[in-house]
Amino acid sequence: MSRIARRLTLALAPLLPIATALGQNVPSPLRDLPDRGTAAIVGVTVLPMDRDGALADQTVLVRDGRVVSIGPSASARVPAGARRIEGRGRFLVPGLVDMHAHLASGDESLTTGAGRQLALSLATGVTTLRGLGAAPTALALRDRLAGGEVLGPRLIVPGPSLNGNSVKTPAEAVAKIQAAKLAGAELLKTHGNFASGEIYDSIVVAAARAGLPLAGHVTPEFGLRRAMDAGQQIEHLDGVIAAALREGAPSPGPDQMIVDAAVLANVDSAKVTALAAEMARRRIWNGPTLALFENLVSDESPEQLAAREEMRYAPAPGLAQWKQQKAGFVAQAPAEGRQRFLEFRRAFVRALDAAGAGLLAGSDSPQLFMTPGFGLHRELEALAAAGLSPMRALAAATRNPAAYLGRDDIGTIRPGARADLLLLDADPRLAVANLRRIAGVMVDGRWLDAPRLEAMKEAVEIEVRKIR
Repeated sequence: MSRIARRLTLALAPLLPIATALGQNVPSPLRDLPDRGTAAIVGVTVLPMDRDGALADQTVLVRDGRVVSIGPSASARVPAGARRIEGRGRFLVPGLVDMHAHLASGDESLTTGAGRQLALSLATGVTTLRGLGAAPTALALRDRLAGGEVLGPRLIVPGPSLNGNSVKTPAEAVAKIQAAKLAGAELLKTHGNFASGEIYDSIVVAAARAGLPLAGHVTPEFGLRRAMDAGQQIEHLDGVIAAALREGAPSPGPDQMIVDAAVLANVDSAKVTALAAEMARRRIWNGPTLALFENLVSDESPEQLAAREEMRYAPAPGLAQWKQQKAGFVAQAPAEGRQRFLEFRRAFVRALDAAGAGLLAGSDSPQLFMTPGFGLHRELEALAAAGLSPMRALAAATRNPAAYLGRDDIGTIRPGARADLLLLDADPRLAVANLRRIAGVMVDGRWLDAPRLEAMKEAVEIEVRKIR
C-alpha cells in the first residue's frame, strides 16, 4: 500500500471498512455509494420552498432517488424494511444550489481538486453546483455523477470562458459556441473585455441558436443595457454602479471594481430603485456574490480571513495567494471608498429583493477565502446581512435557481422531485446560520448522516495538508 493510501485508510475509518495492512486499496468516500432504496424521514418540519410556510410533524417518503410523498406523521405509513430517519425536532429543506462555482480539475479522488470540491459541497448540504468556469475533466465527471457511479452534487457544466483573449472576432465566437454545444456544455460564461461590442452581439446570437443560456460579467464595451437586452444572467452586479450614477456625473472609467468614494457619492437612489424594478419586470436574474467582494473590501486583515474555520480545507499555496490579493487591494483602496462600495452593493440587493427581481446565491468558490460548500453559506449569510429575510436568502439557493434553470426536480420538496434534502437541527427561518446545523444530507436518495459528513471533511483536511 502506498503512503498516500495508508493515510487515506486512517482518515476514512468512520466511513468505510478499513483495508487490511496487506495492501487493499481504500476507495474514495465518493465511490462508496449508500443504498438508494426506500427511506422515511419521520416527524420532521418541512420547508418545501414551493410555497410559503412550513409543514409540521410530517413524514417524507423517498424511493429510488425521488420524493414519493409528504404527509402528516399520524397517518403516514412507513413501508416495511424502509430506513427510518428521525426528524422530530428537526427541519427539512431542499438541498442547496451553488449557482457560481468553478469546477476543479480531476475525478472523485480526494487527491484532486474536483474530489475535494464534491466532498466539501456534500458535507455542507450543497447538492447542485452550477459551474461558471470548469476544468476539461468536468464533463466526464458530470456524466459519471449523473449515472450514479460516483457520490456527489449534480454538476451543471459551462463551455470554455468567452473573453477578450479567447474570442477575438465574431466568427471565432460562433465557432467556440458551436464546439461547446457539441462537447456537451449546458451554458456559456462571458468574462467580457472583448475588442468590440459587436463580438458580444455575435455571442448573444450564437448562444440563442445553440440553446445555451448566457451568464457572467458585464464589461464597458457592451454595458449593462446591452446585457439586459440580451437577457444575460448578470454576475457580481456588474455594470450597475455606472448605470445608477446621476446624469452628468463623471464616468467611472473601465474598472468594474469602483471603490472611488467620489464616484460612489454620485449614485442616484431613484435610479437604483428604477433599475431594480426594471430588472424585475424584464426578468433579469442577478448573482450578487456579495460575500466574495466583502472578503475583498472589508476591514478584516488577511490573517483574520485566513483564520476562519473552513480555511483548514484550503491548500496552503492558494491561501497564501488569497492573502496577497487581499493585502494588495486594501493597500490601494481607501477605506471610505471600500465602505461605500459595500454599502451600495447591499442597498442594490435590497432594492432587487423589494422589487421581486430574481436573486441567485453563488459562492464563486474556490477563490479569495471562499471554499467549496462553506462559501455558499457565507453568501447566504451576506444576503441576510444585506437585509433579506432568512427565507428569502434560502430561496436564492433553492427555488430561485430551480426557476431560473427551468428545473422542476430540484430546489423544492414535493412528490416527484429529486430527493436532494438537507436535514437540520435548528430552524433556518430564525437565522440563516442555522443552515450550518446539519444532521444529515440526502443526495439523489442516498443518505449521509452527520458522522459520515464529518469524516469526509476530515479526509479532505488530511489531503489538503499534503499540498505545500
